[in-house]
Amino acid sequence: MPVRFLLAALAAVTGAAQAQNAVRFDALEAYGTLQAGGVVATVGGDANLDAAARLEWRAEGDAAWRPGHPLVRVDAAHFAGSLFRLEAGRRYDVRVTLQDADGADGAAVRTATLATRAEDAAFVPARTLYVAPGGSDANDGLAPSRALRTIQHAADLARAGDRVSIAAGLYRESVRVQASGTAAQPIVFSGEPGAILDGADAAIAAGVAWSDAGGGVWSRPTGFATAHVVSDQGRLFRYASLAELRALAAGAPGGFHFDGTTLSVKFADGSAPSRRTLHVARLNEGVVLAGAAFVRVEGLEIRHYGSDAYGKGVYLRYASDCTVGGNAIHDVGSLGVWMKGGERNLIERNAVGDSAVYGWPWGLVHGSGADNAAIGFTDDVGRGNVIRRNHVYGTYDGLRPCGSLPPAGGFGNETDVYENTLERHGDDAIEAEGHCANLRLWGNRIRDSLMGFAVAPAAPGPVWIVRNVAYDLGRTRSTTLDGQVPSAIKINSGYPTPVGPLRVYHNTFLTTVDGADALVLMQPGSGAGLVSRNNVYAAPGRALTKLNAIAADFDYDALHAPGATLVRWYDANYATLADFSAGTGQEPHGLAVPPALADPAAGDFTPAAGSALIDRGVALPGIDDDYAGAAPDIGAVERDEAVFANGFD
Repeated sequence: MPVRFLLAALAAVTGAAQAQNAVRFDALEAYGTLQAGGVVATVGGDANLDAAARLEWRAEGDAAWRPGHPLVRVDAAHFAGSLFRLEAGRRYDVRVTLQDADGADGAAVRTATLATRAEDAAFVPARTLYVAPGGSDANDGLAPSRALRTIQHAADLARAGDRVSIAAGLYRESVRVQASGTAAQPIVFSGEPGAILDGADAAIAAGVAWSDAGGGVWSRPTGFATAHVVSDQGRLFRYASLAELRALAAGAPGGFHFDGTTLSVKFADGSAPSRRTLHVARLNEGVVLAGAAFVRVEGLEIRHYGSDAYGKGVYLRYASDCTVGGNAIHDVGSLGVWMKGGERNLIERNAVGDSAVYGWPWGLVHGSGADNAAIGFTDDVGRGNVIRRNHVYGTYDGLRPCGSLPPAGGFGNETDVYENTLERHGDDAIEAEGHCANLRLWGNRIRDSLMGFAVAPAAPGPVWIVRNVAYDLGRTRSTTLDGQVPSAIKINSGYPTPVGPLRVYHNTFLTTVDGADALVLMQPGSGAGLVSRNNVYAAPGRALTKLNAIAADFDYDALHAPGATLVRWYDANYATLADFSAGTGQEPHGLAVPPALADPAAGDFTPAAGSALIDRGVALPGIDDDYAGAAPDIGAVERDEAVFANGFD
């Protein structure tokens, strides 16, 4: 073949390859929540997957663009990224520039605008419906003297702009809300102090006769199905048989067995039911928002629901733009707040917990009816939901913020979980597993739990773990008695789906539990990549243990472990940071120092004066833009910035 034809053929092949590898910008979407925003770029071409996506942003009306964190590639067709610490009720411009050595097929730059939601406005009702224990559903409910008897009747009457004022007292009912408000005129269910929604049977709670079945077991027929029993000493463990109940393997305070007709109970202290108060769940859900929009539920105590295995305190079923705020939800069978479908719901300022699960053996609870959580999502959870400023305690898992399906209207969940306090969880404080895409976990405070963050697996990603504190992980029965290994992040998964990209920035992972490591990346499983910057990993055992095959990039972190091994990396043990860096290429700018924090035991994780963490981090655009000093501090709290609150509420 003549040289000119050969060169032409080579040029044609090279041109085709370049065209195939050149990136094409197909679409850009920006989505605002309350205090954050998500950006998803959809691309084509780029068969060799070597493109990158630069993010810039500005408040609408500003002239200058600010650099954001580069978008993260999550699959062949999508880059995703996030903006943090935005103002509620504002508009922001975003600009994304694709960069590819193979060139761009068409325009490489696109812009979009997102709007953050405004905070819930102060509510001035157009009409108030009153509910009180001494009321009557024959009344119109328009004055305290003409109060309704049931919350359900008020829900049936309620329309946009109504406030349902619920007086102190006990309401044994399940409330189903199907009416919707509007953004300007929501429907608000507001409990006065002492207003209690209770799913337990009234007669048994008041005291009934029981038959002595021997061996500490007492029985009686119920006349209704139940899967949840709580005593004045706390929740009872549900056993599958009378023989298991007699053995009482879970221990205190006791247990129960229901055979479809007869309820049997046994207490660890040997007491009879006549000495106890028993709350036997007859109803399954406290409040159900069924396809509703712009409804608020606030100020209620909600307890003792769970007539079947899926007992719920508040159930948002394909509800959108609803708020569940300022409630005390406890001792519910499965989930305090359950969300299935729907968008832009806000779960805030609630206290959600359980009285006994934390003290039961991990092996008995795992996969049982006691394998519960405080707040959780299932199926397609929509986009833009926010879980913030809740106090979550005593449940097996704390928060489960990912569903099993992608949102119907887009790629990213755009779910925000921030400024929550979580304590005493026998398994995962935050179990971010399932379809998690642009899941943002920031500013949370965790203590006395087995795992801080479980992402086993979370896909397609990214999951952002930013400025959180996880303290004394492993100070749990599940570790000290049951042999479970604690870790700041759980990544091991038996599922074939790999863990999506994780971005772990500015966290403080500190435990004082004897023998515990700060971070243990266990087998099995794989992942698309963990990037760690500006974190504290400190523990009595090892700072890091990596056995999982996930691609990892650690740098600018502070590692501390007083023992002989600082890091275990697969089968190699490294005593010093220098040896670790030389052997793996990790942490070339890392520190091996005690963290020197103000008062961790009291909840103050600020670097103390003179701490080696001060000004030793790396600047991360879009993450730590407002740092003080010469460089960001390492860890969750910037010493000279009061934005990130300390303490456990």
